[in-house]
Amino acid sequence: MNKLMFGFVAVLLIGLGAAATSGPSFCCERTTSGGWCINEEESACDISYSVAPTSCESTSFCRLGTCYESEEGICMERTPGVVCRDGGGTWDERGVNEIPQCQLGCCIIADQAAFVPLVRCKRLSTLFGVENDYRTDIKSEVECIAVANAQDVGACVYDKDFERVCDFTTRGECGAVEQVEIIDENASIDSGKIFYQDFLCSAEELSTACARQTTTTCYKGDVYWVDSCGNRENVYSDDMARSWNRGKVIDSDDVCDPNSGSDIDCGNCDYMLGSRCAEWSGFAGGPEYGDHYCRRTECVDRSGNARINGESWCIDDGVTGEGTDPAGSRYYREICVDGEVRVEPCADYRNEICLEGSIETSAGTFGTAACRVNRWQDCMIQTKEENCLNIDKRDCLWSSALPGVNWAPASDPGSSAGTGSVIAPITGKSIFGDGDEDDEVAVEVRIGLCLPNYPPGLKFWDNSSASAICGQAHANCTVYYEKKLYGDKKCVENCDCLLENWAAAANKICSMLGDCGGYVNYQGVYTDDGYEWTIDGVNKKPKNDAQLTSTGGILKTSTG
Repeated sequence: MNKLMFGFVAVLLIGLGAAATSGPSFCCERTTSGGWCINEEESACDISYSVAPTSCESTSFCRLGTCYESEEGICMERTPGVVCRDGGGTWDERGVNEIPQCQLGCCIIADQAAFVPLVRCKRLSTLFGVENDYRTDIKSEVECIAVANAQDVGACVYDKDFERVCDFTTRGECGAVEQVEIIDENASIDSGKIFYQDFLCSAEELSTACARQTTTTCYKGDVYWVDSCGNRENVYSDDMARSWNRGKVIDSDDVCDPNSGSDIDCGNCDYMLGSRCAEWSGFAGGPEYGDHYCRRTECVDRSGNARINGESWCIDDGVTGEGTDPAGSRYYREICVDGEVRVEPCADYRNEICLEGSIETSAGTFGTAACRVNRWQDCMIQTKEENCLNIDKRDCLWSSALPGVNWAPASDPGSSAGTGSVIAPITGKSIFGDGDEDDEVAVEVRIGLCLPNYPPGLKFWDNSSASAICGQAHANCTVYYEKKLYGDKKCVENCDCLLENWAAAANKICSMLGDCGGYVNYQGVYTDDGYEWTIDGVNKKPKNDAQLTSTGGILKTSTG
């Protein structure tokens, strides 16, 4: 195969000689015709730039130096500063050999090489879409070309244990003492290894022990044939003869067209078209030969929706948000990676939640998802709705307070803070302000409750940990009656506290604090051993536990 060398040649035409005129010659930093640093008649100079009645070589504004263009990594010698800066480059009065960015090295990209600066090498690797190997120890272009030649691939043939064996490798790795152009199967190779460029080890002319096309493998994203000696051959195709190419190396595109994943019997995968080599995991319908194919990099999520490679989305264990997360549930992020859906769990105990977004692209909507910290910790101490719903600080929701209920920690069930008083969770101390202020103010009447939008998960087996959270869900309600003349009594205040609907509503608030009370877990199993509802010391049980869809702590109703 012919070696294609690539590099660059920068040509800059700058007029520095005096014009052959009868009048005086002026150095025009820029001429009216758009030229730079040219000696012309004064009338030809652009007066918005510098003009001097001397040779351009003698001026400071047309002084020559080195121009470095950082994006492409190109250095140009003997360039005026104004020309360099006008083209977006960086000008330096020093010579090219004195500028670090312009020092040359050997840039090896695949089987090609160029003697260029490091930045240029990086740019070339980006353009070709492959990794580079930059070597600063190579000091000349001749040496660099020699290294490129060493990247030639072919059959490295040698004798081992009285057998003619072969490795498919590069010329440099082979280390052959000679290369032959005419194949002689009877040639003696006692002198060492012989390198046959662009030959497969299974080529019949080489008379090696390697049999052609015995299995397949993945190599640089494509599917390749492998011979019986384990050597890579040409790209896979069910047209074995075409792919083998009579034992010679052939370009992948000449075997079969770039494959988007639609042709299972063509191994010329194209990542840009949406396919990449993968091992066949099914039992039927696979490639005709071997165990590898070009798998589409797109995915299908749990709902059967097509997902673009790199796209991510959120998964959860049930209903989420608005205080409905079941006990033991967790958030997950799933991402499509080269045709596989990978699951990435967010932090356990709902310490993290998963949030979704999207980006509009030419290919359609591209979904994005990420795990983020669940900011529930200071919800209960917020007494103002605007502070509760401040999404920049916390993840909370605002709920109307139940009438006639004193919310107090379980450690202080006898609290007499008064209807609607604000009681500090756990401590039982009065809260001053709304939780966002440091100044002490009068205790406010709670007209609503600030609760976690995503209730935290609890270590229910750790009593101290769970009690600290669930202990906030202690509700007292005093029902008042009016006694009639003949001994009968009539409820006149907080009568709703005697109803199952009131218990269900109160318990709903309780469960929103975390995995508290009677509620379902992430598998849908309901338990009711985490709550009590008593009226005048008598335990009550709703006729239908399902009404207590979420509860926690103690619900206590007293009559007076």
